[in-house]
Amino acid sequence: MKNDINRAGGQGEEIEGAPPALSRAELAESRLTETLTINRYLYQQTQQLELMLLEAQGLQALFEILLVSMPRHYSFRTSELWLYDPDDVLSKLLVGAERYGKSLQLLNDVFSIQELYELEPDIALIDATDSRMFEILKSEHGVEYALLMPLTDSGRLIGSLHLGLPDDSLVLGEQEEHLLAHLAALLSSCFKAAVSRQQVSQLTLLDPLTEASNPRGFGRELAREISRARRSSKPITALMMEIDDFDDLYQHYGVRRGQFVIRKVAERLSSNLRATDSLARLAQAKFAVLIPAGGQMVSQDIAERMRGDIEEFSIDDGRGAVLQVSLSIGLVTWEPQQFPAVDMPQLARQMESVGGKALEDAKARGGNCVAHARLSTLVL
Repeated sequence: MKNDINRAGGQGEEIEGAPPALSRAELAESRLTETLTINRYLYQQTQQLELMLLEAQGLQALFEILLVSMPRHYSFRTSELWLYDPDDVLSKLLVGAERYGKSLQLLNDVFSIQELYELEPDIALIDATDSRMFEILKSEHGVEYALLMPLTDSGRLIGSLHLGLPDDSLVLGEQEEHLLAHLAALLSSCFKAAVSRQQVSQLTLLDPLTEASNPRGFGRELAREISRARRSSKPITALMMEIDDFDDLYQHYGVRRGQFVIRKVAERLSSNLRATDSLARLAQAKFAVLIPAGGQMVSQDIAERMRGDIEEFSIDDGRGAVLQVSLSIGLVTWEPQQFPAVDMPQLARQMESVGGKALEDAKARGGNCVAHARLSTLVL
């Protein structure tokens, strides 16, 4: 009896109210004929911006796009970026963030970002009557409207991008909102990827013992500072230095105390640097310091102070022994106005080579002194 019932109902039970099933051909035709109406200018500009974002190689490039290029790209008046940075990860990764002023804010508390959105963060276009306008873009004048774009990671807010407009020229329909929500999701992905790449890159550019730059990191910093010196027509000096008689100390006291001395000397050197200077460890007991905008006379004074400070520095190893060391320092300066250069990589190599020769000269004099050498203009 049961089998008879099943055979009788072979067509299967239809669900009341369900849409009729489409065949493959009907489904394909439906997809081909579906159309959307969207602001053409906004669509084209968003496509171009997406390409820019995907080509950005690091955080610096990403910030340039979001805070400099993006407002111009969409004809907005200004741009502002808030980022959640509870563990100061971003503040340690960023170099030169001060150039963006109040346009870039790193926040230890996510509450102020959450207050800008509903429970489910989404794109929002607000006007001057909205209370949120009193919290964002405070330093900007002539902004009557703002587009809020949430940056999220697995549904959690990690930042917020604010674009200021002088008028109500931006009209958002449903499709425009979907487009900008897609752009916000892409921004979030690009930002997370840039942070990850920067963290990995930083680890590969640091010396694990001293946390100063390693030789690869020093090469990058030297190339960057040479380019900056060329643009600004200001000098740059490299100090190449080495702990005197370190091999004897290493053999007498062993590996642990030798590394302890290296770490303490690096800490002491770092404490005497300006915010714009940078320290690198090039080899066992060799260091380098870059002094941007530092001419020979100024850098000579800095080098002498560093040499004297290390000479007077007593290193307590925590076991009752007090060690004292000294430094030999070689100094080389490039002045763009006096010695124009075209081949920047060659100039970087020459500065390292000439600085190394100056260091050998200081060691040949008995150490604990500063020697300087001049660049030859023949190979520039």
